[in-house]
Amino acid sequence: MKTEENTKWWVGAGAVVVVALAVVLWRLQPGATESSDAADGDEPDAREERAARRPSARRPSARPAPAKEEDDAETVETEEPDGDEKPEETPQTEEEMRADAEEKLVDAFDDMTDKWREPAESDVPMEEVERFRQQFNKIPQDRKEECLQRALNLLPDDNIMLLAGILLDKEQPEEFLELVYNDILNRDESVKKPLLLEIYKDKEHPCWSNTAWILDATGETPGK
Repeated sequence: MKTEENTKWWVGAGAVVVVALAVVLWRLQPGATESSDAADGDEPDAREERAARRPSARRPSARPAPAKEEDDAETVETEEPDGDEKPEETPQTEEEMRADAEEKLVDAFDDMTDKWREPAESDVPMEEVERFRQQFNKIPQDRKEECLQRALNLLPDDNIMLLAGILLDKEQPEEFLELVYNDILNRDESVKKPLLLEIYKDKEHPCWSNTAWILDATGETPGK
Protein backbone atom coordinates (compact mmCIF):
# COMPACT_ATOMS: atom_id res chain seq x y z
CA MET A 1 0.00 0.00 0.00
CA LYS A 2 2.78 2.38 0.91
CA THR A 3 4.59 1.49 -2.25
CA GLU A 4 1.56 2.48 -4.35
CA GLU A 5 1.36 5.91 -2.64
CA ASN A 6 5.03 6.56 -3.33
CA THR A 7 4.52 5.74 -6.94
CA LYS A 8 1.65 8.26 -7.27
CA TRP A 9 3.75 10.97 -5.60
CA TRP A 10 6.64 10.50 -8.02
CA VAL A 11 4.31 10.50 -11.00
CA GLY A 12 2.74 13.80 -9.83
CA ALA A 13 6.14 15.37 -9.23
CA GLY A 14 7.32 14.30 -12.67
CA ALA A 15 4.27 15.87 -14.27
CA VAL A 16 4.97 19.20 -12.54
CA VAL A 17 8.58 19.12 -13.75
CA VAL A 18 7.47 18.43 -17.33
CA VAL A 19 5.02 21.34 -17.27
CA ALA A 20 7.68 23.65 -15.82
CA LEU A 21 10.17 22.69 -18.55
CA ALA A 22 7.56 23.27 -21.24
CA VAL A 23 6.86 26.76 -19.91
CA VAL A 24 10.58 27.60 -19.86
CA LEU A 25 11.10 26.40 -23.42
CA TRP A 26 8.08 28.32 -24.63
CA ARG A 27 9.37 31.54 -23.02
CA LEU A 28 12.70 31.15 -24.79
CA GLN A 29 11.06 31.16 -28.24
CA PRO A 30 11.26 34.61 -30.18
CA GLY A 31 7.55 34.76 -30.82
CA ALA A 32 6.79 34.26 -27.18
CA THR A 33 9.16 37.13 -26.21
CA GLU A 34 7.55 39.56 -28.64
CA SER A 35 4.09 38.61 -27.42
CA SER A 36 5.24 39.19 -23.89
CA ASP A 37 6.63 42.62 -24.82
CA ALA A 38 3.37 43.54 -26.47
CA ALA A 39 1.49 42.40 -23.45
CA ASP A 40 3.65 44.71 -21.32
CA GLY A 41 2.09 47.67 -23.14
CA ASP A 42 4.89 48.85 -25.52
CA GLU A 43 4.00 51.96 -27.48
CA PRO A 44 3.92 51.83 -31.33
CA ASP A 45 6.87 54.25 -31.50
CA ALA A 46 8.98 51.94 -29.45
CA ARG A 47 8.21 49.06 -31.79
CA GLU A 48 9.18 51.17 -34.78
CA GLU A 49 12.43 52.19 -33.12
CA ARG A 50 13.32 48.59 -32.55
CA ALA A 51 12.48 47.71 -36.08
CA ALA A 52 14.81 50.49 -37.26
CA ARG A 53 17.66 49.03 -35.25
CA ARG A 54 17.32 45.63 -36.87
CA PRO A 55 20.17 44.70 -39.23
CA SER A 56 17.77 44.24 -42.12
CA ALA A 57 16.54 47.82 -41.73
CA ARG A 58 20.06 49.29 -41.53
CA ARG A 59 21.31 47.39 -44.55
CA PRO A 60 22.38 49.86 -47.27
CA SER A 61 20.39 49.84 -50.46
CA ALA A 62 21.77 47.97 -53.35
CA ARG A 63 24.20 49.92 -55.55
CA PRO A 64 22.81 50.92 -58.96
CA ALA A 65 23.80 48.77 -61.82
CA PRO A 66 26.68 50.18 -63.89
CA ALA A 67 25.54 52.27 -66.84
CA LYS A 68 25.69 50.79 -70.26
CA GLU A 69 28.57 51.64 -72.56
CA GLU A 70 26.24 53.79 -74.67
CA ASP A 71 25.38 55.92 -71.62
CA ASP A 72 29.08 56.36 -70.81
CA ALA A 73 29.73 57.50 -74.34
CA GLU A 74 26.93 60.04 -74.17
CA THR A 75 28.29 61.38 -70.87
CA VAL A 76 31.69 61.94 -72.40
CA GLU A 77 30.22 63.77 -75.37
CA THR A 78 28.17 66.16 -73.24
CA GLU A 79 30.95 67.10 -70.85
CA GLU A 80 31.56 70.84 -70.63
CA PRO A 81 34.88 72.16 -71.88
CA ASP A 82 37.52 73.18 -69.38
CA GLY A 83 37.54 76.77 -68.20
CA ASP A 84 40.66 77.54 -70.23
CA GLU A 85 39.08 76.34 -73.46
CA LYS A 86 36.88 78.83 -75.29
CA PRO A 87 33.93 77.48 -77.27
CA GLU A 88 34.37 77.73 -80.98
CA GLU A 89 32.42 80.66 -82.40
CA THR A 90 30.10 80.05 -85.28
CA PRO A 91 31.00 82.33 -88.20
CA GLN A 92 28.33 84.82 -89.21
CA THR A 93 26.38 84.26 -92.36
CA GLU A 94 26.25 86.91 -95.07
CA GLU A 95 22.72 87.79 -94.02
CA GLU A 96 23.81 88.31 -90.40
CA MET A 97 26.77 90.47 -91.42
CA ARG A 98 24.51 92.58 -93.63
CA ALA A 99 22.01 92.99 -90.79
CA ASP A 100 24.79 94.10 -88.42
CA ALA A 101 26.05 96.65 -90.93
CA GLU A 102 22.55 98.05 -91.41
CA GLU A 103 22.02 98.28 -87.66
CA LYS A 104 25.19 100.33 -87.30
CA LEU A 105 23.87 102.83 -89.87
CA VAL A 106 20.60 103.11 -87.95
CA ASP A 107 22.48 103.60 -84.68
CA ALA A 108 24.62 106.35 -86.21
CA PHE A 109 21.51 108.28 -87.31
CA ASP A 110 19.85 107.80 -83.92
CA ASP A 111 23.02 109.06 -82.21
CA MET A 112 22.84 112.25 -84.26
CA THR A 113 19.19 112.66 -83.28
CA ASP A 114 19.99 112.18 -79.60
CA LYS A 115 22.67 114.85 -79.82
CA TRP A 116 19.99 117.44 -80.65
CA ARG A 117 17.23 116.39 -78.28
CA GLU A 118 17.80 119.43 -76.07
CA PRO A 119 17.05 122.94 -77.37
CA ALA A 120 20.15 124.50 -78.95
CA GLU A 121 21.51 127.81 -77.74
CA SER A 122 22.03 128.89 -81.36
CA ASP A 123 20.81 127.96 -84.82
CA VAL A 124 21.64 124.51 -86.15
CA PRO A 125 24.75 124.81 -88.39
CA MET A 126 24.12 124.15 -92.08
CA GLU A 127 26.94 121.60 -92.18
CA GLU A 128 25.14 119.65 -89.47
CA VAL A 129 21.93 119.77 -91.51
CA GLU A 130 23.78 118.32 -94.50
CA ARG A 131 25.43 115.61 -92.40
CA PHE A 132 22.02 114.64 -91.05
CA ARG A 133 20.62 114.31 -94.58
CA GLN A 134 23.58 112.25 -95.78
CA GLN A 135 23.34 109.88 -92.83
CA PHE A 136 19.61 109.48 -93.44
CA ASN A 137 20.31 108.47 -97.04
CA LYS A 138 22.60 105.66 -95.84
CA ILE A 139 19.87 103.99 -93.80
CA PRO A 140 18.25 100.91 -95.40
CA GLN A 141 15.00 101.86 -97.12
CA ASP A 142 12.82 99.72 -94.87
CA ARG A 143 14.25 101.40 -91.73
CA LYS A 144 14.05 105.04 -92.82
CA GLU A 145 10.49 105.71 -91.73
CA GLU A 146 11.04 104.51 -88.16
CA CYS A 147 14.24 106.56 -87.85
CA LEU A 148 12.60 109.67 -89.30
CA GLN A 149 9.55 109.30 -87.06
CA ARG A 150 11.82 108.99 -84.04
CA ALA A 151 13.65 112.18 -84.98
CA LEU A 152 10.37 114.07 -85.42
CA ASN A 153 9.20 112.91 -82.00
CA LEU A 154 12.41 113.85 -80.20
CA LEU A 155 13.63 117.06 -81.86
CA PRO A 156 12.31 120.27 -80.26
CA ASP A 157 11.15 123.26 -82.33
CA ASP A 158 14.51 124.97 -81.85
CA ASN A 159 16.29 122.08 -83.58
CA ILE A 160 13.73 120.98 -86.15
CA MET A 161 15.70 122.78 -88.85
CA LEU A 162 17.99 119.76 -88.65
CA LEU A 163 15.42 118.08 -90.92
CA ALA A 164 15.38 120.91 -93.45
CA GLY A 165 17.96 119.12 -95.57
CA ILE A 166 15.62 116.13 -95.92
CA LEU A 167 12.47 118.23 -96.50
CA LEU A 168 14.04 120.38 -99.22
CA ASP A 169 15.56 117.39 -101.03
CA LYS A 170 12.90 116.73 -103.66
CA GLU A 171 14.69 113.52 -104.64
CA GLN A 172 13.53 111.93 -101.42
CA PRO A 173 10.57 109.53 -101.63
CA GLU A 174 7.33 111.49 -101.36
CA GLU A 175 6.19 109.54 -98.31
CA PHE A 176 9.18 110.82 -96.31
CA LEU A 177 8.74 114.38 -97.54
CA GLU A 178 5.09 114.37 -96.48
CA LEU A 179 6.01 112.94 -93.10
CA VAL A 180 8.37 115.83 -92.39
CA TYR A 181 6.13 118.41 -94.07
CA ASN A 182 3.06 117.52 -91.97
CA ASP A 183 5.12 117.69 -88.82
CA ILE A 184 6.54 121.12 -89.76
CA LEU A 185 3.02 122.49 -90.16
CA ASN A 186 2.39 121.80 -86.47
CA ARG A 187 5.55 123.56 -85.33
CA ASP A 188 6.03 127.10 -84.13
CA GLU A 189 5.41 129.80 -86.73
CA SER A 190 9.02 130.95 -86.52
CA VAL A 191 10.08 127.48 -87.71
CA LYS A 192 7.29 126.75 -90.18
CA LYS A 193 7.26 129.98 -92.23
CA PRO A 194 10.92 129.98 -93.37
CA LEU A 195 10.62 126.38 -94.62
CA LEU A 196 7.36 127.04 -96.45
CA LEU A 197 8.94 130.01 -98.23
CA GLU A 198 11.88 127.83 -99.30
CA ILE A 199 9.57 125.16 -100.72
CA TYR A 200 7.56 127.84 -102.58
CA LYS A 201 10.67 128.76 -104.56
CA ASP A 202 10.73 125.33 -106.27
CA LYS A 203 7.57 124.46 -108.17
CA GLU A 204 8.90 120.96 -108.81
CA HIS A 205 8.88 120.14 -105.11
CA PRO A 206 6.18 117.53 -104.31
CA CYS A 207 4.83 119.76 -101.51
CA TRP A 208 4.72 122.97 -103.58
CA SER A 209 0.97 123.01 -104.30
CA ASN A 210 0.04 122.60 -100.63
CA THR A 211 2.56 125.24 -99.67
CA ALA A 212 1.19 127.71 -102.24
CA TRP A 213 -2.35 127.19 -100.93
CA ILE A 214 -1.27 127.74 -97.29
CA LEU A 215 0.67 130.91 -98.12
CA ASP A 216 -2.20 132.24 -100.17
CA ALA A 217 -4.72 131.49 -97.41
CA THR A 218 -2.60 133.28 -94.83
CA GLY A 219 -1.81 136.21 -97.15
CA GLU A 220 1.91 135.47 -97.07
CA THR A 221 2.49 134.55 -100.71
CA PRO A 222 5.68 136.28 -101.84
CA GLY A 223 5.14 139.13 -104.32
CA LYS A 224 1.47 139.60 -103.45
